Amino acid sequence: MKVSVIVPVWGVEKYLAKCLDSLVNQTIPVKVLVINDSSPDNSQMIIDEYQEKYPDIIESYIKSNGGIADVRNYGLSKVKTEYFGFLDSDDYAEPDMYEKLLNVIEEKQADLAVSQFYWEYSENEKRLGLDGPYGAGKEMLVSQMATLWNKLYRTEWVKSIPLKFPTGYRYEDAYFLYCLAPFVRKITFVEEPFVHYVQREGSITHNHNEKVKDMIHVFESILDFYHMNDLYDQYKVELEYLFAKFFLGNSFLRTVQIKDKKIRKETLNLSYEILSKNFPDYMYNPYLKSLPGLKNRYFSLVRKWNYPIFAVLFGIIQKFKSF
Repeated sequence: MKVSVIVPVWGVEKYLAKCLDSLVNQTIPVKVLVINDSSPDNSQMIIDEYQEKYPDIIESYIKSNGGIADVRNYGLSKVKTEYFGFLDSDDYAEPDMYEKLLNVIEEKQADLAVSQFYWEYSENEKRLGLDGPYGAGKEMLVSQMATLWNKLYRTEWVKSIPLKFPTGYRYEDAYFLYCLAPFVRKITFVEEPFVHYVQREGSITHNHNEKVKDMIHVFESILDFYHMNDLYDQYKVELEYLFAKFFLGNSFLRTVQIKDKKIRKETLNLSYEILSKNFPDYMYNPYLKSLPGLKNRYFSLVRKWNYPIFAVLFGIIQKFKSF
């Protein structure tokens, strides 16, 4: 086998079988590393059944609970194949995903292969998610979707980089991919959707609470990584754009949905403080002027004095969308 797939497991017994079915029935054999983070439900019973039925494919590991980043680091330590990928245990893959990604990454002799995916809201409601194409390095930093599971990675290359998932925080995928970008020498794409990214209310992604602050800590850690590896000066403009996009976009939209008013206000203030402290002239970033889209125009308009106004406006929009 040339490909391993790391599958983190915690509280997903309802979805796990569909995920594992999609991996054991791939058009090429893949090694499936199922990492149980001490899930409190019946997930391990399901894993045991699959391991008994597919002993050459399924490798089962149980570890003490440490969170998703810790699971991903643990899974990486167990990879012995030439290539690897990730698949979250509440998602599932098309049967030819890893064959097609493997073919293109070997043909192009690339470090990374990327595909499209589906946002899946129900069995009958899907939306195409686009990731790329973009170039390696600066282009990847600015344009990529911070999604781990629609990609195939060359193992030796990843393990040669001083990079681990930051334990204890959400948004560990953003840290990994944005810190990986400067080291990518060649990237290739398959213009087909392979992963079904299942949108469920109980998932971590859809819980908006104090843990939204994790994004602040993770992005501070990204800056630390660039400084420690002498990459900051080379990528300063791209990092500035990335911070503006996340703290005035992704993080902002999550924060205005926090129900606790005190935590919501604290998180909004902290987000803007981190952005303006590290990049006080973010509104003049060249990517905001050169890249298309209304979002970039909006990012360039936000200032300290009107930031609370935008917060109220986005809060009203989110409430309206929930009805």
